[in-house]
Amino acid sequence: MRRIAIIAALLCAGLTPVEAFPPDVQSTLDGLKRGKPLPISAVQTLMRGAERWCYRETDGACSWSDIYLDVTEKGAIYEIGNAWDERYDIVFTDEGEFRDGRFICEIAHDWLPSLRAFHRADGTPVGGRELYALRQEVQAAVDLTQHDCFDYVLEAVDAAGQTVQLTQRQYPAGGEEADPAQDTLVTLHFDPASAAALTWSY
Repeated sequence: MRRIAIIAALLCAGLTPVEAFPPDVQSTLDGLKRGKPLPISAVQTLMRGAERWCYRETDGACSWSDIYLDVTEKGAIYEIGNAWDERYDIVFTDEGEFRDGRFICEIAHDWLPSLRAFHRADGTPVGGRELYALRQEVQAAVDLTQHDCFDYVLEAVDAAGQTVQLTQRQYPAGGEEADPAQDTLVTLHFDPASAAALTWSY
């Protein structure tokens, strides 16, 4: 009765209740169970709908984050950002392919030329020789030959905060067994303002 009265009051005021999630996302969430792996069709919907995926979020800061730029039935193109060190934040564009109705897997995509960087102190872009040297540093430090696979388990849905939490499980080199030590909590932000306010921790 109270809910009906509230909705009636909103309608009388010329307002309608605000949906916490887009309809396709809400429909997908309604069909999921906590603690269960997500089918890739559900992951695709969440990728398209969320403004940003924030990994290991603490006090509004992410260890790294993803923004999904394009999602098809076959794979996804996404922008990854993180703090490289105390000097630089880096951002680059990578690609993954969907497999077996459940996984997204890294592929042999050369993302290094897409790498951009910003000074953490003031957010100004890095360019010229400084950027070239940083790309060389990243290339030397990162293993570009191993391609892992990932799946996702639903943990929590916060309609008021417009967030969804998943555990990302990592399958090294696309193997059959996940490495529990690499389990990572990821918070999906659907509100543009809260997503834009996120930073990267170092």
